[in-house]
Amino acid sequence: MKKKVLILYATYGNGHKVVADNIYNYLSSKKVEAKKIDILDYIFPPTKILSKTFFEKTMFSKIPIIWHCVYKFYNNKVCSLGSRQFCYQLFDKKKLRRQIKDFNPDIIISSHFFASMLASRYIKSGLTKAKLYTIITDFKIHEFWTKSFKEENAIIVSSKQMQKELIEKGIPKNKIKIYGIPVAWQFYEKKDINSLKKKYNISNNKITILFFGGGNNSLSSLPFLKKLIASNLNYQVFFITGNNKRLKIQAEKAVLEAQNQNIQVLGFCDSVDEYMSCSDLVITKPGGLTVSECLALKKPMLLINYSAGQEKDNYKYLVENNYAIKTSNPHKFEKVLKEIFTNPHILKSMQRSLKLKEHQNSLASLIKLILK
Repeated sequence: MKKKVLILYATYGNGHKVVADNIYNYLSSKKVEAKKIDILDYIFPPTKILSKTFFEKTMFSKIPIIWHCVYKFYNNKVCSLGSRQFCYQLFDKKKLRRQIKDFNPDIIISSHFFASMLASRYIKSGLTKAKLYTIITDFKIHEFWTKSFKEENAIIVSSKQMQKELIEKGIPKNKIKIYGIPVAWQFYEKKDINSLKKKYNISNNKITILFFGGGNNSLSSLPFLKKLIASNLNYQVFFITGNNKRLKIQAEKAVLEAQNQNIQVLGFCDSVDEYMSCSDLVITKPGGLTVSECLALKKPMLLINYSAGQEKDNYKYLVENNYAIKTSNPHKFEKVLKEIFTNPHILKSMQRSLKLKEHQNSLASLIKLILK
């Protein structure tokens, strides 16, 4: 009898959804019956809009100090005690319970701590007998991720340091699996780099940069792009704006005005794995998913525009392990770029560190674990 897998997530930021999509797509390719549920779809619609707007556009983008304070305040056992009750009040709805009961999953995979808290409650109450697997989508443990461990069969983390942190919080070692954040299966495929370079007209005589500029409809990466344009360094850049149409228009305008032939502005791109495979350096915010894609392909990173909270913890982990360099403003960004171009040792040093990092196929490892 085939197992049924339910994937729970919450669309506070795009990363949790993309992780859920990656798992769903991989399971579907293996002919496993799977279902995805965004727990935000079951709350009162105005509440959904208000909470997403407040989190993504206010706390996380415009006034990150608010998110930093919230993140720090709740990152201890005492202050986080009410988090489960808050989660239940906001998300535990009859319609969601009915969906889970009707689907009757054998396995629940969660990519958000609120989804794990809900699944934990449903297991304890007998609504479902599913086994629960949680994927921590950052590089440091926040207290919210520890609230469901008694019902969790496994917790997926990205490093030995995270495993150590969870053990110190009283979570059994045998429940903690160091697989990494599941990125799309394409990032684990072997590729013919020479063929890809011909496909995208990439020169071997220039440093190739993949620049992720989009996110939350913000223009915050634009000053960094303009510094890159003005630097006149020997580069080839693919600037990805995703669904951020405002940024795409402004970026194309800046490139056109400078008559720069070395920067190509791309909107939504479904072949990121190919561009990244050909790149020597990735410029990005330290979001958990993009960082994991870089780690999977062993690509050095130049980090910009980090917000407070988990992104600050992410960049600390990456910089401490020499996988990335942090730049806090456009002026420092320009200075670091010139150092990278004049000193080849900087990129080579990060490449050596990345090669030493153990990184397995997180998708395949996760699926093997849950289906065995």
